Amino acid sequence: MKKVIAIINHKGGVGKTTSTANIGAGLCRLGKKVLLIDLDPQANLTINFGINPQEQEATIYEALCGKCFLPVIHKENNPDIVPSTLDLSVAEMELNNEPGRESILSRLIDRLKFQYDYILIDCPPSLGLLTLNALSAAESAIIPVELSNFSLVGMTKLFEVIAKVKERINPDLDEYHILVTRTDKRQAVHRELSAYLREKYPDRIFSTEIRSNVKILESQIKRTDIFTFDNGSKAANDYLNVCRELIMITSNHKYGKITDNRH
Repeated sequence: MKKVIAIINHKGGVGKTTSTANIGAGLCRLGKKVLLIDLDPQANLTINFGINPQEQEATIYEALCGKCFLPVIHKENNPDIVPSTLDLSVAEMELNNEPGRESILSRLIDRLKFQYDYILIDCPPSLGLLTLNALSAAESAIIPVELSNFSLVGMTKLFEVIAKVKERINPDLDEYHILVTRTDKRQAVHRELSAYLREKYPDRIFSTEIRSNVKILESQIKRTDIFTFDNGSKAANDYLNVCRELIMITSNHKYGKITDNRH
């Protein structure tokens, strides 16, 4: 089963961190043991689960610099988390001359991969060394996208980067799937762009789409996941359906559309 998944998009504001948090929490609800790795210097994933980055003795930054193993914070009834910190913003410069710098995270993950069913990596909104480390460690990728022309334009570049990493560094990186986020099918442009994506990438897109829902924003304000905040919300239903699809995809089963996701 493919268990290490990079959540990636070099465009910010597309629901990348939100999806990492809620897919991780949803997988836990389905009985999976999950580790989330916050590889974004903004540390929003860390903060989303009520963890103060400034209070941590060690973060992903120290691990990448070789000062410790991955520092895992254990969360009861929720995913374990490797926290991030603003210091991570200088890691790319500091690691630039390190031998094998693109595979540091992969080696760290190998030490504890057997302990988890899924390891999700929240990538920064860039295509630098941190994202390269995530793709070098991953076996698949999820690309969250909003239904706007600007969001879709950069996807081709992402596909090229994933293909190059597979060819040159990580032959185990053999698939990606597009996750449509913040959609509102009352808008004609959203319906049109959704149909376009499904026609162009029929085997590379989740059947479930994440509908715009104020409950997601409210859960972030409360620094928790959507299931803990409002398990009966449409947003929780959407993310749980994504998790069900993901389990089928990563278990190498053919999957079909889950019918209880109403748009």
